[in-house]
Amino acid sequence: MKKFYTAVFILLVTLPMVVYLNPFTWGMRRMPRYKPSQKTAELIMQLNKRYHLDMNLSETVDTLWYFRDLKHHRISKLEHFRMEAMQQDSSPVDIDAVKAYASEFMTGFDHKKYFDSMLVSVNGDSVIFKYKLK
Repeated sequence: MKKFYTAVFILLVTLPMVVYLNPFTWGMRRMPRYKPSQKTAELIMQLNKRYHLDMNLSETVDTLWYFRDLKHHRISKLEHFRMEAMQQDSSPVDIDAVKAYASEFMTGFDHKKYFDSMLVSVNGDSVIFKYKLK
């Protein structure tokens, strides 16, 4: 009977390790992307029409662990909210329109507490605007 309990204990310990700590299952998963709320998506669509820009969300942190650690005050440095600006037609991007877009976006953005600043990249170039969200 003692061998049976020992075998059950070993299975109960190793089975979760095999399932949850398997490097192959973690490595094959798709990286999470930030999915904006409906309010934020509508705001982006309205501002894109108003300023004739094509703003897309770039690589923004969107993991459950980031939000949990932020909630429990375990993170010492917040991440940036990243966006990319492109002109809808073939003309170059107007920098003043991007600045106005970003300032209006920050007033309507509802997830300010998760990010410390907003970085806007223009046409993938090195021109990046940084705005404080807090």
